[in-house]
Order: sequence, then structure tokens, then C-alpha cells
Amino acid sequence: MKKISVIQWLALFYALNFLFIVALSHWPGFTDAQGRLLGLFYIDPIDDVFHLLSGLLAVVVAFKSHKWSVNYFKWVGIPYGIDAITGLFFSREFLNGDVFVHGLGGVDFSMRALEVNLPHILIVATMLWIGFWLAKRVKDPKQAQQA
Repeated sequence: MKKISVIQWLALFYALNFLFIVALSHWPGFTDAQGRLLGLFYIDPIDDVFHLLSGLLAVVVAFKSHKWSVNYFKWVGIPYGIDAITGLFFSREFLNGDVFVHGLGGVDFSMRALEVNLPHILIVATMLWIGFWLAKRVKDPKQAQQA
């Protein structure tokens, strides 16, 4: 069996999380009357597409290679980071296009806004930490075998 790195395992973990969010957002009983997941997160079809693609891409890179997984964490976190920034500072989502359709809103540091944007803040923080910090400290199993 092919040995995979910690970074690749983390990519699989991210894949499961993104795919779980897609499934959970369509599971009866987890959305309120307004269609908000857990009463907090309005997940529109475009959000679902981004979560689904992020999860599927994570599966692909995890099985492809250590290097692809590292690049996944470095580059996929960027759009989620922009989404978190626009959510906090402009009260609009970037990923679903709200910032382009509705323009920029006002700054909102309310507890609700922080709760709604917290998942993307955590996604970005951990993805960038994995891609830029942890990846430098974890060896690719292929390179370790060649040495």
C-alpha cells in the first residue's frame, strides 16, 4: 500500500469535513424555517458547489501526492480568506457572488457576524498553517524512501 504523508491525511480530513457540510446542509432537521443550517448559516446553492468542489478536490490531491496536497492548502484557503474578510468588513459573501451583486455593505463585528464567519476564518487559518508552516516540517514519504 502506498504510504501517504500527514499533509495528505489532513487533505482527506478536509475533504470529509467539506463533504459533511454539503450533506448536513440538506439533512432534514438541521435547517430552520429560513433555510439556515443550525440556525446560523444560510448555505445557498453556490456555497454548496464551493464546499462540494473543495471536498472533491481535497480527495483528488490527497491521493495524487504530498506536493499537490501542500499546494491545495496554500491556494484553496485564499478564496475562503477573501470570503471571511468580505463577510466581516463588508457584510457580504465573496464566494457566492453577493459582494458583486449587492455591493459592499458596512463593517459588522457583531457576535452573529463573527459566528457566521468563524468557520471560514478557521478554515483559512488552518489551511495556511498546514500549507506554509507544517508542510515545511513534514517530509514527503516518497522523498524519505529515496534518501
